[in-house]
Amino acid sequence: MISRDLIEAIRNKTDIVAVISEFVKLRKTGKNFIGPCPFHSEKKPSFTVSPDKQLFHCFGCGEGGNVISFVMKAENITFVEAVEELGSRVGIAVEKPSSVGISKSDKDKIYDVINLATRFFAQKLQDDGGQPAREYLDQRGINQESARYFNLGFAPEGWDNLFKYLISRGVSPALIEQAGLTLPREGKDGYYDRFRHRLIFPIFDPRGRPVAFSGRSLKDEEPKYLNSPDTPIFRKGDSIFGLNFSKESMKEEKKAILVEGNLDFVTAFQAGIKNVAAPLGTALTVAQCKLLSRFADTIVLAFDADPAGNTAAERSIELLRSQGLKVKVAELKGAKDPDELIRRAGANAFQAVIDSALPFLEFKINRALARYDLSEIESRSKALRNVAQILQTESDQFVQQEYARLAAAKLKIDAEAIMAEVKRLSFYHSGTARDLRRTTEKPTTKIAEAEKILLGLAVEKKEFLAALKKEVKLEDFISAETKSLAKFIFSTDFNEVENIAHYLVENLPQEEDKQFLAKILVSENPENPATVFDDCLRVMKEDKVKIRIEAIMQALREAEKAGETQKAAELIAALKSEIH
Repeated sequence: MISRDLIEAIRNKTDIVAVISEFVKLRKTGKNFIGPCPFHSEKKPSFTVSPDKQLFHCFGCGEGGNVISFVMKAENITFVEAVEELGSRVGIAVEKPSSVGISKSDKDKIYDVINLATRFFAQKLQDDGGQPAREYLDQRGINQESARYFNLGFAPEGWDNLFKYLISRGVSPALIEQAGLTLPREGKDGYYDRFRHRLIFPIFDPRGRPVAFSGRSLKDEEPKYLNSPDTPIFRKGDSIFGLNFSKESMKEEKKAILVEGNLDFVTAFQAGIKNVAAPLGTALTVAQCKLLSRFADTIVLAFDADPAGNTAAERSIELLRSQGLKVKVAELKGAKDPDELIRRAGANAFQAVIDSALPFLEFKINRALARYDLSEIESRSKALRNVAQILQTESDQFVQQEYARLAAAKLKIDAEAIMAEVKRLSFYHSGTARDLRRTTEKPTTKIAEAEKILLGLAVEKKEFLAALKKEVKLEDFISAETKSLAKFIFSTDFNEVENIAHYLVENLPQEEDKQFLAKILVSENPENPATVFDDCLRVMKEDKVKIRIEAIMQALREAEKAGETQKAAELIAALKSEIH
C-alpha cells in the first residue's frame, strides 16, 4: 500500500496538462484544454483537460479521471505503477513494500526476463559464433557503433540456447514462455527457442525498456522477419520500432518518417536522419497512429517502392488522417527501399526524396490514374469517376479544385467535368451523412442537471457537502447516475481527506461513477457557486414537493372513485398543506 499523503503529494506536484501533452496535442480554450481523445477514434476533439481541477474527461467515449487514472489507461499499467511513474517524474520516491510474501508483479518479472535475453543476444553477436550476423551487418553497411547503440544481437543456431541460459539464471520455463521467447515442443515435454539463427533487433517501448524482439533471417528462412508474440508487456499493434530513439527528433522536426523495415530504420538513423521509425509490419494500426501523433504533426510514408509498399501507404493514409496528422508519401526512384537508396546514393539523396514527398491527395490521384489506360475514352471516364471519389472526401473546396486541375491535365479534360462529378457524389451521400449525425447526448432534465451541479460543488467544497447532506436525503435523488454517486458520497467520512474529488476518482468502486464524476467536474465552475448551490437545492426541493403532490392527487382520484369520502377528505387536507 502507498500512503494517501504520498499519493496526494505526487498528484499535487504533477501538472496533468504537461503529462497528457506527451500523449495528446492539446489547445487552450477558455480555462480548459481540448484535443483528440487518445482512447477512441474521433474527428472532432471531445477530450477535455481542466488544469484548475487536474482532471480530464472525454465527452465522446466517457473516459475520465485524474493524472493517475490517465497514466494507468494510456500506458496500461496498475495504480501503483502509475504512482511510481509519476513520482519519478517529480522527484518523489515511492518505496516498494519489502515484507515477506510481497513479490514482483508478473509484468516486472517479464521485463527482467526480456532484459536478460537482450544481454544474451548482444553477447552472442560478439562471440565467435556471431560471425554470420556480423558479416551480414557489414554487408548492409551497419557499423559496430550502431550495433551497440541499438543493442543488436544474434540468436545462435540450436534449439534451446536461450532457454538453457535463462534457466541457469533461475527463470522458470513458464515465465520464459510467457515472455514469448520459447515454444512448447509438440507431443512431448520441454521447450525450444522461438528465435534461432537470426539477427536480433530488440523492440523498446517509448520509455526505452526492451519489451520484445524482431529476428531477421540470415539465410532464406521464412518469414524474413519474425516478431515476438503479444505478451503482458508487448502488443505488436501498439508498438513502433525505433520510436524510443527517434521521438525527440520527431518533436523537434514536427515530422516523422515511416519506413517499412528495421534495417531501413537503422540505416537512416546511422546516416543522420533521426526522425524515422518503422511499424512492425506495414499494416498500420489506429493505436500506432495515436502514438505517432504524440510526437509529430506530419507523417512522411517512405515504404518500399513496390506494389505492396504502395498499397500499404494508401491504406495507412486515412488511419493517420483520422488522428489529425498531415500525410505525405515519398516516391523512391532508383532503389527498392530507403536502405538501398542511402547505401547507393547517400543520406542527402534520401533526404531529397523526403523533402519532395507528395501530398497524400496527389499520391492517391496518381495511383488511381495509373490503373487505367488513358488512351481509351472508356478508361478515362472510369478514371474521372475514381478521381472524383477521392476528391469528394476532401472538405476544402479550393483544395478540390486545385487537384481537379492537376488530374484534368493528365486526363486531357476540363477540370469542371471532375468538379461536376464531385458535386454529384456529394449530393448523393449527403442524405446518408445526415442520418449518421445522431451521436449527441439527449438533453438532461432540469432536476438531473441540478443534482449533477450539487454533487460537483459538494465534492469541491466541504461546506457545500455538509449543507447537501443536511438538506437532502439519498432517496431524494431521481437520476440513476447521481443516485449511484451520491450513495458512496453520503456513506463516506471525508474528515481526513484533503481533496474529496481526487479521493473519489481513485476510490469509487464503479468505473462508471468515476467517469460520471470527471464529466461533472471538468466543466468550469460557476462564478457565484453559493447562489447556484442554493438555486439547485430549491429545484430539488420543489421537485420533491411536486412528486408528493402527484402521489396525493393519484391517491385522491382512487379514493373518490372508490367512494371513500373520509380518506378523500384527509387527502384534500394533505394536498392543501403541500400547496401552501
